[in-house]
Amino acid sequence: MEKFYKKRISNNDTSTSDQGIAFSELISLLEGHELKEQILEQIKYESFKDDFIAIPGAKALFNVQKYINERFRKEDLIHELNEISIYNGDTFTINFPNLKSSAYLNTTLPNGILQTEAIYSSQRDFFAELFGMEKYAGTLIKKGYRDIVEFNLNAVQKVLNKKKKFRILHDLNDNTFYLRAITSSGNYFNYDNNITIVIALFALHNEMINNQILYSLKRCEYNESFMRIFFESDAIEPLKNLGHIKYLVEISNDEIKREALKFSGICSIIFGRNNNKEIFIQPKEIKSKIFSIKHNQTPENAIKELTNFNKIKKVHENITNDILKIVTIKDPDQIKHLVKTKVENATNQDIKVYKFDILNELKNNIDTLTSLLETFHKIELLAGEDINAVEYIRYIVYQSLIERR
Repeated sequence: MEKFYKKRISNNDTSTSDQGIAFSELISLLEGHELKEQILEQIKYESFKDDFIAIPGAKALFNVQKYINERFRKEDLIHELNEISIYNGDTFTINFPNLKSSAYLNTTLPNGILQTEAIYSSQRDFFAELFGMEKYAGTLIKKGYRDIVEFNLNAVQKVLNKKKKFRILHDLNDNTFYLRAITSSGNYFNYDNNITIVIALFALHNEMINNQILYSLKRCEYNESFMRIFFESDAIEPLKNLGHIKYLVEISNDEIKREALKFSGICSIIFGRNNNKEIFIQPKEIKSKIFSIKHNQTPENAIKELTNFNKIKKVHENITNDILKIVTIKDPDQIKHLVKTKVENATNQDIKVYKFDILNELKNNIDTLTSLLETFHKIELLAGEDINAVEYIRYIVYQSLIERR
């Protein structure tokens, strides 16, 4: 469904007048959030409330999240599994008759029955809770065997007595409801994308003040419950006869998964006659991770993680040392063949649609490092706005160019 596809904004999409955002405006993203007061207390907001966060693109990031907040209402509904029904006519839906645990849903739906369309992996996760029925039920639903699905559900519900927490999305634009996920019913703190943006800009603001570094928004990939933001610094490292290395901070968040908020260090290689081409170099998490915040951490402990941001320098140094070694590559065509083999053998669904075009781009001999980087740049462009495919391409390029395996 298109409205849930991952979208992207980049520095090319932001206005030249967007030079940052006032801290006082930024925290309006936390209005009504259950963790607002705890977060503001932990980051010592009173000391920064009059500051201007001079990060170009920050206002565009704010506006993206503000639009999401205005379009989607997110509610957690605690419900007995054995009370849930499915289907609305021939359409598969997951229906909740008891809305008492959510004042919002109880008020919005006075008839007391919530019918939701299952999105992302929520259908699979729902049936997985029913003694591992996900594959069986998924096949039956796809083939249109409603009666068999309902018979099995009713049979399982007779012996099931379990409560779960369900993340509901209400699209306020067209008044439709979706089941987004089944979330933890235990110790769960809602570190959502609003908190992600506030903490990210706060952390970078501090880094800029303390270390005289400038940051700007490079790119943001997002949907209503996921966000990955890239900020680039003004620091660069020369790369002999090729161009230079640029340093970036990647901040990612998934409102559903256990690891809510993650800060990572990555680099990119800027090259080409006019320094107009770029490829990203992102190693495995063990090398790139600065710190992370999990959904089960208290706000007090979560904010303490920000002190680990000083690891960013060491992370970038390690990645830079890896990149600097590529100038010793004597046979660029051999590196190209490593990528070609990985693409040929790839079973990843995200890359399959681009396989033919990528392999066609990799058929020519490559005799210089510049040509090798240009080829990698081209195959990334082939995936266009397909974020998952681009990410996979970057992964195999890193394996081949840096790890050389």
